[in-house]
Amino acid sequence: MAKKKQKSSQNKDKNQELKEQPVVVEDEAAAAKQEKEDEEKEEEEERSFEDLGLDPRLIRALIKKNIDKPTPIQRVAIPLILEGKDVVARAKTGSGKTFAYLLPLLQKLFSDSPSKHNQAPTAFILAPTRELCQQVYAEVMSLIELCRVQLKVVQLTSSMSNSDLRTALAGPPDIIVSTPACVHTCLSDGVLQQKAVQDSLSIIVLDEADLLLSYGYEDDLKALTAHVPRRCQCLLMSATSSADVEKLKRLILHNPYILTLPEVGDLKDDIIPKNVQQFYISCSARDKLVHILALLKLELVQKKVLIFTNAIDTSYRLKLFFEQFGIKSAVLNAELPQNSRLHILEEFNAGLFDYLIATDDSQPQEKKKFDSGSNAVQKKARKHAKQKLDAEFGVVRGIDFKNVHTVLNFEMPQSAAGYVHRIGRTGRAYNTGASVSLVSPEENDMFEDIKSIIGESDNMDSNFIAPFPLLTKNAVEGLRYRAEDVARSVTKVAVRESRAQDLRNEILNSEKLKAHFQDNPRDLDLLKHDKLLSKKDPAPHLRDVPEYLLDPTTQEARKIVKLARAAMGNNNTARRKGFKGKFRKSRDPLKTFSAEASRRPSKGGIRRRGPGCDAGHKRKRKETVD
Repeated sequence: MAKKKQKSSQNKDKNQELKEQPVVVEDEAAAAKQEKEDEEKEEEEERSFEDLGLDPRLIRALIKKNIDKPTPIQRVAIPLILEGKDVVARAKTGSGKTFAYLLPLLQKLFSDSPSKHNQAPTAFILAPTRELCQQVYAEVMSLIELCRVQLKVVQLTSSMSNSDLRTALAGPPDIIVSTPACVHTCLSDGVLQQKAVQDSLSIIVLDEADLLLSYGYEDDLKALTAHVPRRCQCLLMSATSSADVEKLKRLILHNPYILTLPEVGDLKDDIIPKNVQQFYISCSARDKLVHILALLKLELVQKKVLIFTNAIDTSYRLKLFFEQFGIKSAVLNAELPQNSRLHILEEFNAGLFDYLIATDDSQPQEKKKFDSGSNAVQKKARKHAKQKLDAEFGVVRGIDFKNVHTVLNFEMPQSAAGYVHRIGRTGRAYNTGASVSLVSPEENDMFEDIKSIIGESDNMDSNFIAPFPLLTKNAVEGLRYRAEDVARSVTKVAVRESRAQDLRNEILNSEKLKAHFQDNPRDLDLLKHDKLLSKKDPAPHLRDVPEYLLDPTTQEARKIVKLARAAMGNNNTARRKGFKGKFRKSRDPLKTFSAEASRRPSKGGIRRRGPGCDAGHKRKRKETVD
């Protein structure tokens, strides 16, 4: 009996060893596989632009732009596009999608050298907003200039007359950058010949493809598709995947190659870049002003700051509110002339002011259709409105805001996708960034939708949107009396008047001085978009927050933010260099005296002095200055 038990135990041990042996083998195989994948990943990351087969002229141009290595989306997309394949690429904002299609497009134009007999452009780049078109156009022109190649690029806008369009398209250009609506107009009016487009067009790019249909370009794209030849290479670039992108794929692409990079895939934690921290503050709609004042005035967020609102009036209300506390800001919305909008963006990107209040009045297409059917009375009233909003303006998508560290949602977006696109304005090109959303009880439903979209509920260990930790209740209450007192003075009438005044100023700057600025581009520096709009001068005591209002926690938080700013090198932001500083120096009477002034001859001739007199004169001047 004992022998049987001993034998059975030996058999069990053998079986256990046999069971454990494959596990060890499997572990070793998995480790080897992982090691091989890591090596391949390292090799892939070390690939340079030369390895991708780019033209040396383009590589030199990139070096001059301080771009040394391709991003993941560029590493995969550039070889495919050079091979002539249709590509659908989804990548995060700021990941280098623009160069992912521009570089191979230009290389194909360099090598193919478009025929002189072409009667239409070789490439179309279509984008949903005029600002994005301007940005793409600027990038194309800078690359062409650095490569020293003869290529003609034209940007078309809906504000151009038929004669201007014919002049721009004479030649014809090699590349057109435009919105779909403008290209459709050119085709329907005969400015672009349909037969010529079918013969010449070889590449078409749809940038920010997920937004083209929601901006109402579906009919324009359908009309254009009829003239796109079968051999034409089609590229779709997008930050998100949606039903609209699928619709466009079926509409215009033939046999697309869909990129499946890890950072381009359908992983929910990749919707918002990992280098962007997300926070929220729960407060009532009425308390949003005091909370945003505390964030900015106590310097609890890093500059530069992009503030989003849902209405133009709210933007001007915020600006007037900030002015009373000495916070300079500028407003960006679809109501302003295009030249002014572009200049505001240039100044903000150059760091001439730290706070930009942008109006994001985009809303879901279904909601727009419902509103257009139900608000007929409001439409009639709007017919007599003096200023028409620019339908091709979109502040949330496409615009490359430089070095924005913090995005502040003063009002929550009207869709979950809108939240993703707003947050995409920070953390670009893999820099760090942060977002803070002020959420009122009325916006909780939308906030829950946003959390579900970005996948917060699917991950138990990580909260993607965390409560903002640096702002205490005591800090908010300390500023409440001041904030509410100023808020009462910012009335609807004041908002309406400041909005009209700002619009008049910008129209003057945009239209009347347009020719002058073309001849004198440096004079643009004298234009300020962060001027005061308040009729009442800000109270001096509101500019600074007294120490007794700051609790120890807030003081410690301010130190942390300042240390972080110093570590990031954000202490010395660029400031406007006009004549103001010079005038201030020259107006100081004690600094206008010069030792050379006494040597100037008088009308009656040269007055000679002995050494003693001159020394005494200098001594007297020194005593006077002291």
